[in-house]
Amino acid sequence: MQVQVAENTQLAVNTYGHGQPILLLNGFGGFQEIWTAQIKPLTTWGYQVVTFDYRGQGASTGNVATSVTELAGDLHTLLAKMGIKSPILIGHSMGASVIWAFLKDYPDFPVHAVVTIDQSPKMVNTAQWWYGFRGLDEADCPAFFKRMDKAHETLHGLDDGVYSKLMAAEHARPFFRIAAQSLLIDHLSADWRSVVTQITVPTLMLSAKQSPYFPNGYAEWCAAQNKHIQTAIIDNCGHDIMAEVPTAFNEQLHSFLTSEVPAFIR
Repeated sequence: MQVQVAENTQLAVNTYGHGQPILLLNGFGGFQEIWTAQIKPLTTWGYQVVTFDYRGQGASTGNVATSVTELAGDLHTLLAKMGIKSPILIGHSMGASVIWAFLKDYPDFPVHAVVTIDQSPKMVNTAQWWYGFRGLDEADCPAFFKRMDKAHETLHGLDDGVYSKLMAAEHARPFFRIAAQSLLIDHLSADWRSVVTQITVPTLMLSAKQSPYFPNGYAEWCAAQNKHIQTAIIDNCGHDIMAEVPTAFNEQLHSFLTSEVPAFIR
C-alpha cells in the first residue's frame, strides 16, 4: 500500500498480522526487506507489524529527505493516516535517530515502547564523548566519508533468507548515497542524548559486540542516566544485528516485549 505524506511523496508500506502495532524503521539507505526475519515471529506473538521505505528510497516516491526531523514528520503523518495509536517503535541505526527525533517533536503522541539497534545517540566523538562513530570527529568529516564507503557493515554476512529478499529490493531500486548526502550529514551531526535521557517508556538499547561502527558503552551510559532504559549486547554480529543473527535478536526482543512492556489495551 502507498500512504501519501507530502505532495508527490508516497511511502511504500506493508502490514502483517493483527494486534499491538510495531513499526520497524530502517537505517540510512535501508530497505524494509531488512526486517524479513522479524515478520513471522512478531505476527506469531500477536503483533501487527508495519514496515516501510523512507521517502525517495526503496519503493517509496518523492525526493530523499534532507534531515532526520523530516523523516520523523513522515512517521507522524503515517501513524495518523493509518490510525495507529500507542505503537512500539523499533529502529535500526538511523532508524533509532528517527525515533528520537519523533519523541522530541511529538511529545504528546503516545508511544508504548522503544527498541534501538546499534546506534549511539551522538555520532561525533569529542574529548568528553568517545562512544560515537569510530573515527568521526568534527575535523575529520571528508576523510570519514571515504572510510565509510569501505567499511564492512556485517561480521559474517546476512542471514540467507534476509539476503535474498534484500538484494532483490536493492537491485530493483538502488540507493544512491550522493542523493542523500544532506540526510547523512544531518544524521552524523545530531546529538540525541538529551532526548534519550528523558524517555519515559520501556526502552531496550541493543548493541552489537563486534559493531564496526560503535564501541560498546554508549547504551550503558544511557541506561545510567535513565531508569526506563535497559541494554543488551548481542555477540557474533556486526551492525545489522536483526538480519545477521535473527534468532538471537528475536529471542532478546521477545524477552523484552513479554517481561518489560505493559499489556496493550485498545
